[in-house]
Amino acid sequence: MPSKPKIVWMKIQWKYNNNPFPSNGIAVLGGEDNRENGLLFRPEVQQEKVQEVNEKFILGAAYSGLKFGYLWSLGGGITGDQRGFGKSSLLQYVVEKVNHDFGRSFMLDAGLNDADADEKPICAVLASFDMANARSLAAVFFEATRYACRFRSGDAPTLAARLHERLVAKLGTAEPAALEIAVMGVWDNMRGRTIGPPVDDLIRLLCLGDQIQLGRFIDSVKAGARGRVSAANYFATFLLFAKAAGVPHVIMGCDQLEDFAATSTTRQKRATEVERFRDYVLELQPMADMLCVVVTLHPRAQQAIHDMWRLADLPDPAPDRVENQSRVVILEAIESLDRAKALLLPYLQEARNGQAAPGNEYAPFTEEAIKILLDRSDGKPRDLLRKAHALFEQGAEKNWAEIDAQHAANVLDSLSTPDDQGDPNVIARTNSLENLWTY
Repeated sequence: MPSKPKIVWMKIQWKYNNNPFPSNGIAVLGGEDNRENGLLFRPEVQQEKVQEVNEKFILGAAYSGLKFGYLWSLGGGITGDQRGFGKSSLLQYVVEKVNHDFGRSFMLDAGLNDADADEKPICAVLASFDMANARSLAAVFFEATRYACRFRSGDAPTLAARLHERLVAKLGTAEPAALEIAVMGVWDNMRGRTIGPPVDDLIRLLCLGDQIQLGRFIDSVKAGARGRVSAANYFATFLLFAKAAGVPHVIMGCDQLEDFAATSTTRQKRATEVERFRDYVLELQPMADMLCVVVTLHPRAQQAIHDMWRLADLPDPAPDRVENQSRVVILEAIESLDRAKALLLPYLQEARNGQAAPGNEYAPFTEEAIKILLDRSDGKPRDLLRKAHALFEQGAEKNWAEIDAQHAANVLDSLSTPDDQGDPNVIARTNSLENLWTY
């Protein structure tokens, strides 16, 4: 009997609308494909680390004056591959959960009572260095402002809209002029050095409460202006708005520090931007009073900026020093089968077409196949998801009734690993599988 096309096999035989797993495995903030945007992260996969992030970063920012937190992955040492441990997805999850109720549920989870949880509201934004749009700290601050004003998960309101609602409730009026007076009152009462006056148009639109107009305004800022030093004023203005709404502390998740530390960024540029970290976060208002920066790190990125970071007298990020443990969280490989299954399950559930019969919720994978996946991925979430994608593709292509341990071993043993990317024989084997997981 002739084989069926793989898409037909996925939909008719396995009951999935598509391959559930990401081919790339790099979280793309704001993307519509849930396989790739990090929104399918589940805290039970890294439960202890989520709790540690809460205790060190969230409570630290709210109660202990934490200015810098460091979210590490250490796999492979300085020369090995240190990506793929889920730093970006975890950071996004934490930011979204914090903003859902201004950190209240995190604080209750940590053991605080209702009154304590309401005492120190906190919100969070997310941004990252990248080689295309954000190669300076000012540009990262602008992207953090854009996140607050533009990003929303599903039908949930933006962070700016949540803060607008909070400010209205605090003042007892939705009159934009009254809200603007409250925001400018925060500015008028500010002491210490600042980076300049707030952006009037941004205050007006934040206080108007129209998400569409606000988003259009932020997006209308020219690309060149977003990287200039003055772009940081947008973020400072947003912080004034948050403080007026009764939120005195803001966490900024800063991802992809490795792009900032890339060799294509000159040493002088890196030194300048590190100095700006100190100036903005520790010395200039309103950031110095309100902001906690949580950066993602791995050994290669840290090696590239270590001397500059030390010369700027910024908090030491070294993960192996006892005195740094209050600001360091280290993500580790998944070791248990239950954690691997918890990682895969939301992807499978998202892609099912509603016709699946009761039974194995991980179908077409057998439990033994998932064990092989875990073993061949060395417990790295990104590799586990990429290889699950490859197995799904091959299984559908070959019309397998299920993906068992033997099928999984045969396919995964033929795939390349990070150490043999340059081997032409490996490249040829990987190309035969449609380059399903290359870096």
